[in-house]
Amino acid sequence: MLLAIDTATRLLGLALHDGKTLIAEQTWHTKNRHNTLLAPSIEHLFDVCDIDRDDLTSIAVSTGPGSYTGLRIGIALAKGLAATRNLPLVGVSTLDVLAAGQPFHNTRYGLLAVVPAGRGRIIAGKYRAKKGRWEADGDPVRDSWAVILEKLEGSYYVTGEIDDAGREGIETAKHDDLSLTLIDAANRLRRTGYLAQEAWRLLNQSDEPTTDFDPVKLLPFYMSDEG
Repeated sequence: MLLAIDTATRLLGLALHDGKTLIAEQTWHTKNRHNTLLAPSIEHLFDVCDIDRDDLTSIAVSTGPGSYTGLRIGIALAKGLAATRNLPLVGVSTLDVLAAGQPFHNTRYGLLAVVPAGRGRIIAGKYRAKKGRWEADGDPVRDSWAVILEKLEGSYYVTGEIDDAGREGIETAKHDDLSLTLIDAANRLRRTGYLAQEAWRLLNQSDEPTTDFDPVKLLPFYMSDEG
């Protein structure tokens, strides 16, 4: 059984996945209450699913980009659980989790995955459809909506945590060289079930999961001004 934890932004997400079935998934906005809600929410998830803690075989956590405080809380707890139980700890990019949950409406379009970065800025990663998956197309960038969209050309779906400034930017940035389609709210939600799914994919690709996913090796990727 794999436990997935996502505290990278003001969303808090948990999931349980046995490698074949998504057993449970929770995602909700907590603002700045990760520190008080995370541990009891994990205990509650195991209880309501009637799953023994000893059945846990691996842990996954979102490594960012995201807020400093949010990532620190989730990664610290995940490392503690993994280390005390001698379990593999799989880190997955926040943007990759977003991309994994997006459908392929039109593979000629790219995907722009977005998380908030504080001070009116965002972190955005571009993706392209390849072999049935969204694959990262370069490194993520951090800047304002206006600057990021001004440099963008082509056709893109936009997903992630989109605020009013983002919606306005998407509407005003459309021009002859740029076509933007905002994905509907339900699909934009960064779901922890996809974090769990990506973690299982990485575990299954590894010949030495205990070594490859040693909790000591996992590092956060902040790239944000948010606390």
